[in-house]
Amino acid sequence: MRANLLVFLLFVQSAFSQSINHWETAIYPSDNWRYRVNETATPTGWNLSNFDDSQWSLGQGGFGYGDNDDATTVPNCISVSIRTTFNVSDINEIAMAVLSVDYDDAFIAWINGVEIARSAGLQGVNVNWDTPSSENREAVMYTGGRPTDFLIKKDILASALRNGNNVLAIEVHNTSSGSSDLTIIPYLSVGITVSNSYYQLTPDWFNPPVTALSSNLPIVIIDTHGQTVQSDNEIVATMKVVDKQSPPNSIADNDFTYNGTIHLEYRGQSSLWNDWPKKSYNVELINALGENIDSALMGMPPGNDWALYGPYNDKSLIRNALAYEIGRRMGRYAPRTAFCELILNEQYAGLYLLIEKVRRDKNRVNIAKLTQNDISGDDLTGGYIVKIDKGDFDEFGWASPYTHNGKPINFLWHYPKPENILPVQKNYIRNYITTFENTLNSSYWNDPFLGYYRYVNMASAVDYFLVNELSKNIDAYRISTFLHKDKDSKGGKLTFGPMWDYDLTFGNANYYSGDSPQGWVFKSISTDDYYQPPFWWDKFTTDDKFNNMARCRWEELKSSGLLTRTGVHAIIDSMTTLIQDARIRNYNTFNSLGVWVWPNAFVGSTYEQEVNYLKNFVSSRLLWLDANLPGVCKDEPNPIMISAIPNPFNEYFDLRVILPEVGQITLKLTSISGSVVWQMSENATLTSFVYRYQAQDLQKGIYILTAYLNGKYLGAVKVIKG
Repeated sequence: MRANLLVFLLFVQSAFSQSINHWETAIYPSDNWRYRVNETATPTGWNLSNFDDSQWSLGQGGFGYGDNDDATTVPNCISVSIRTTFNVSDINEIAMAVLSVDYDDAFIAWINGVEIARSAGLQGVNVNWDTPSSENREAVMYTGGRPTDFLIKKDILASALRNGNNVLAIEVHNTSSGSSDLTIIPYLSVGITVSNSYYQLTPDWFNPPVTALSSNLPIVIIDTHGQTVQSDNEIVATMKVVDKQSPPNSIADNDFTYNGTIHLEYRGQSSLWNDWPKKSYNVELINALGENIDSALMGMPPGNDWALYGPYNDKSLIRNALAYEIGRRMGRYAPRTAFCELILNEQYAGLYLLIEKVRRDKNRVNIAKLTQNDISGDDLTGGYIVKIDKGDFDEFGWASPYTHNGKPINFLWHYPKPENILPVQKNYIRNYITTFENTLNSSYWNDPFLGYYRYVNMASAVDYFLVNELSKNIDAYRISTFLHKDKDSKGGKLTFGPMWDYDLTFGNANYYSGDSPQGWVFKSISTDDYYQPPFWWDKFTTDDKFNNMARCRWEELKSSGLLTRTGVHAIIDSMTTLIQDARIRNYNTFNSLGVWVWPNAFVGSTYEQEVNYLKNFVSSRLLWLDANLPGVCKDEPNPIMISAIPNPFNEYFDLRVILPEVGQITLKLTSISGSVVWQMSENATLTSFVYRYQAQDLQKGIYILTAYLNGKYLGAVKVIKG
């Protein structure tokens, strides 16, 4: 890997020596092609220009079966090979070329035997005629989509093209010969440097590669150097970021805030399962040796792992950014974001949102680092980040002992990473969360001393509840739900957050009442869904303390102006103003306005309609929550700092102390005359402390029980043995 990377870094793409005058399409799928339905090995040299294809069948493209999108229908098969010719008068007049292909399931293309494009699904050098595609991909043009563009680099084009007759050869592969469909619909377009016309006009949907772009947003320029981005195998690519302090930014700028190597792969299940033309990416910054490096991007603190999120089913383009901004203004850490525009392999790829990933560091989830040496005592107690999520098998941590609607609640490792966390550390955080769940399920679940408050950061639970209910996040509580815990010495209780993944929010889902501004999210999930919210939220919302805290926090955020119609609309307006030019370019490339995209509840024909729908949903949701949030906001009396139960007592009493902070607690039991009859000291790692004193040998009488914290008087209580 490292040796290959060093060779890779030595590759320098030659610059275009001439500017492009205009674009034409040299090959349409409707042209006549020679084709072969492969039942045996393809002849040697079939993709070369001098191959005699006169014995092959002749037909009009595209080719395939099963989707009614084929001009030439072929029988069920594993692969089809096709060839056609085009003439070039002067190769020096062609500066660039793009192969646009609609396909099912995978293909490789050549010009005169030189490979010019390859889709995902056919990897390696030993691709034979009967090699099945590893990707199950659906064609898109028959449902209104546009073909995928593959830019042919200048150096490859120069080695492939020749003056005179040229051959474009393509072999399309199925996942199996029994597959229900197959498609190959290719277009070859060329950028011509002179005003002469040689071929046909380009299709209406064709967008030439970007040679000039000026934007008020940062510009991300990624080059995969001919490699195909994949969903399960990262590739090495290069990335440049243009982000001047005083925009506009231009792809012609040479002053980059990042100019280096990255690992790149697809991210996001929805965009891949639905085969959306706009993809999201995982970006990992690396050095020349392939080692992770940290770098500050777009005003965010240095980091290594980033998500380059391409909003597609969210037609407002801002739902994720909006939710995170609300979370930050509530005083919680939420991933920082930056709108940007992406140039991928010299083609405009749309408006994107760069998001910092969930990470433990002082600028993000600010908890203690957990090392291989932290295996006992306070060292073992933090920090941890876990999540309730779908995830991969190797991320799986444990299943809660408490199912919900018969479905498991699965916890996944996040920090430390699955390969780094030690068994003793796994046991600690699993036992801590299970103890919290056991307490929440007990008869004393909301006892002020023994209840679940001992284990949970209540303020974080309240804020997490409010932001997810406000946004009507149908994934809340059960998917992308992060939890973290710091060391006990730092007051480490189970803390909810950070927030993550808010595209199916604010009315952007047509299931689980996601489009209704009424109702509770945690009560809206179908009992048949495998991913259920844990029982916690049913309990929390029947607890007067939780409800009162939620109502008080709501009133506080209303009074601040944040959770009001005016406040949220102002955030929306600021974001839509920021992206007003970029979103026009985005929708010129991905014309999804007026088109239903899973799981849209509303389909606006214009961007303004989409934003108005978002605003109206927010307004209605705020009104409903204001009218339906339970609880009463009132001043809570100071809790009893120290108590003994039962009192009077006979054989024992339970001492309960609420501490202002963790530390060394000292207890003294003295007689009415002042004699110390019992004393103990212990390191309290929680802010609620319970101790059972066995009093069988204690004489009847009146005693004073005094508590000290870190040597300072905390409180006292009179106890009586009867």
